Amino acid sequence: MVESFALAFFIFALLVFFVAIALTIILGGVSRIGDKRVETEGRVTPDQRPPAEGDIHAY
Repeated sequence: MVESFALAFFIFALLVFFVAIALTIILGGVSRIGDKRVETEGRVTPDQRPPAEGDIHAY
């Protein structure tokens, strides 16, 4: 009984470890893609552009 619990706990911990590594790699790639977009476009989103003359919401 104790051996099966230890094995199940080890497998669960190993699974959590690999999921954490996978998420780190995936989210790091997404962040890098976003960084490249900011570098080429000069802004994070279209809503963060400087207002042009004639924009309704320009303050």
